Amino acid sequence: MKLHKDYYGYYYPNQSQRAALAGLLVVLFPAFFPNLFGPLGRASPSIFSEWNAPKARHLHLLNPALLLQSSVEQQSKLWSPLPNQGWKHCLEEPKSLSLTPKGSTGYIQVFLDGGLNQQKMGICDAVAVAKILNATLVVPHLEVNPVWQDSSSFEEIFDLDHFIEVLRDEVSIVKDLPSEFSWSTREYYATGIRITRIKTAPVHASSDWYLENVLPILQRYGVAAISPFSHRLTFENLPKNIQLLRCKVNFQALAFVPHIRELGETLVNRLRYPPNRNQDAASDSQDRTNQIEKQGAGKFVVLHLRFDKDMAAHSACDFGGGKAEKLALAKYRQVIWQGRVLKSQFTDEELRNQGRCPLTPEEIGLLLAALGFNNSTRLYLASHKVYGGEARISTLRRLFPLMEDKKSLASAEERAKVEGKASLLAAVDYYVSMQSDIFISASPGNMHNALVGHRAYMNLKTIRPSMSLLGKLFVNKSMEWSEFQHAVLDGHKSRQGQIRSRKEKQSIYTYPAPDCMCQA
Repeated sequence: MKLHKDYYGYYYPNQSQRAALAGLLVVLFPAFFPNLFGPLGRASPSIFSEWNAPKARHLHLLNPALLLQSSVEQQSKLWSPLPNQGWKHCLEEPKSLSLTPKGSTGYIQVFLDGGLNQQKMGICDAVAVAKILNATLVVPHLEVNPVWQDSSSFEEIFDLDHFIEVLRDEVSIVKDLPSEFSWSTREYYATGIRITRIKTAPVHASSDWYLENVLPILQRYGVAAISPFSHRLTFENLPKNIQLLRCKVNFQALAFVPHIRELGETLVNRLRYPPNRNQDAASDSQDRTNQIEKQGAGKFVVLHLRFDKDMAAHSACDFGGGKAEKLALAKYRQVIWQGRVLKSQFTDEELRNQGRCPLTPEEIGLLLAALGFNNSTRLYLASHKVYGGEARISTLRRLFPLMEDKKSLASAEERAKVEGKASLLAAVDYYVSMQSDIFISASPGNMHNALVGHRAYMNLKTIRPSMSLLGKLFVNKSMEWSEFQHAVLDGHKSRQGQIRSRKEKQSIYTYPAPDCMCQA
């Protein structure tokens, strides 16, 4: 490139050269800084495509919430464990004779997609189907998650030896197929139509369906592979021992591998016993504050905050990111779901009044404050990447400055075995959630449902936000704090872990009573 010399002796490009340089910069800049672009990424919004730092949308509630003072009585009630609700575990049934591969009807394989908690439900159902068919179960194959791109296997997440041992008197389980069936692999079924693959299992199929459609294949070929398998077993009209078996798998057999439990326990200990905590009162004027903090000392609450781009886009709600964010989410909906998001035909106010908008970090923070949690609350954030990044959760952090997560509590070295693996990270969060004094989820989903069920089984306090109530409250911009708090407290009296019996078509994994529990 030939440069021109100016009056002062400096060299500069002419107009055409400047245009060429600008074009080259446009081409190369995204290559060197890809995170700044790409409106369809699943991480935080990009700067150029959709980034308008979201501001607090409920200042009329936020400002008084930041000044809120809790009473000792309120804190005592808030942190008190649930009383005995008259239910007990009832997993002990007369054990059937242990099956062996020779005595079984054949080998069952299942290929499970979805995230950690969807796969957990699939594993429970697979054991139940093996029992129904008197078959030997091959350890379930976990598909690579298309969203999080996690290829973790069963034995990388769950303690396989424990799983087999707990169920050894119920179902025969093998780690691998014997050599004569070595051809029956995931790759084999992906390359053509195979007679031993069952791909027509209906959602919530009955036990009779499996006996009529899968058992003949097992008896003829010795092996049957079921894919897809998620949600492929009914919750209704099954023998009691099958229901109890599903509960046994879910609550007893599926334990995480030791290194996940160890990391989880490390996080729990650091939440309960934070270092350098000043236990001495600085002055008599702090006595009341110290008494309030004492009620929550050694205790913590887990907030499962699912607010990723998928959820934000699919909800079709407005989250305060301005026109750029609305356009980016609309484009994401079009590309991912080809416009098949029926909720997009409603206005934001209509969706919120129907309780169909996920709670933002700001809104879940205001809910927690209204329930009585204060700035001394130890809050553990269980989540993947939050859409909007730190700017989106800054208001929540202002309300709860002692908020922690895996990265703030554990070193990179301690997290090395789980880093970058979404299922293992979710397993750590699940473990910590089960050890917490209180659990709350910002929106429904598989993690929410699994923990609601597991904590109900263990009689642990779990707060279920009333989405319809909160949607209406947040739409009302003239509501004062006292009115908001009264409505929140009144609307959540019966949503703090009270056991609810499962209704027809509801999941046994979310509502364990009465299938997994007996009235004392």
